[in-house]
Amino acid sequence: MHFKKVVTLVVGITMAQRALAIDYGQLMAKKVKEALGNRSNGYTFATYPIDNFGVATAYEGKADPSTELCATWDCIGVSDDVQVEKMSAKEQLKLKVSKVQYANTADGPSLKLSDDEKNSMGLKALLPQLFQVLSLSFNLSNSKNITTTLTMGPITIRILRRKEMLDHLKSKDAHPLEKAAFEKRRLVLVYSDIVVSSMTVDLKLDAIANADLNAKLEGSLHGKLGQVIGKDSTLSFKVDRANKGDYSFEINKPVILAVYTKRQPARGELGSATGWSRWSKVDLGKGNKVLAESVDLGDLQ
Repeated sequence: MHFKKVVTLVVGITMAQRALAIDYGQLMAKKVKEALGNRSNGYTFATYPIDNFGVATAYEGKADPSTELCATWDCIGVSDDVQVEKMSAKEQLKLKVSKVQYANTADGPSLKLSDDEKNSMGLKALLPQLFQVLSLSFNLSNSKNITTTLTMGPITIRILRRKEMLDHLKSKDAHPLEKAAFEKRRLVLVYSDIVVSSMTVDLKLDAIANADLNAKLEGSLHGKLGQVIGKDSTLSFKVDRANKGDYSFEINKPVILAVYTKRQPARGELGSATGWSRWSKVDLGKGNKVLAESVDLGDLQ
């Protein structure tokens, strides 16, 4: 059954201190488990929103920043961010490149968050990440009369398509480092992830009461309406609206909540033709770029 309903989360940022106590990774793990039940398991949850390092990301020997071979798009032959930006939302979600689809998808329901959890999402995860990409430093906890509205799509489980990935690895277009690891039985892959298809963050503030923040936003966003910002960061977004005291940011790539990483079972192979069952699970650890809380949710069904 597919759930296409989009949920709107209204986040009032009058800064309750208790909201700051909620860990993003632990919160997402809890809510995903509540939403997906037996369909979730063994995923490692990101401690902040990212739109890269998801399904198809490759490492050599172990999952570690120092051993990363290529990230999602680069691993399937797309090294140009502009090419990704031109893709439709469906193509980005299903990792479709030149008519080849690299990911199977299964839609789930929207996440149910309490008011405190919504506050935490805005305070600890989304606005700090957006401000970081903008090179904007500001302590939101000192501000008043700020409201953030977060619109979030449903969650989706993506699983890497074995045959398509195998064909790519054996082709001349394969990433050379990944291909070398594949031929030596040292390939580690993110074979599945859990994503939110999109997020929109609308920020409204009292331009007089928050004159400093408003001035910084106006300066950072000047001339950038409609542009994608943060192409080389872990999170990119498009500026949809930038009026005095009224701003809108669209994260138009799938936002990765969690990843499931496994190790290649044999040299030059991706395991059984029936799937990924022979691959052994790899613990990402907290030093990985996903910077995650490891939460075991049971076997993927």
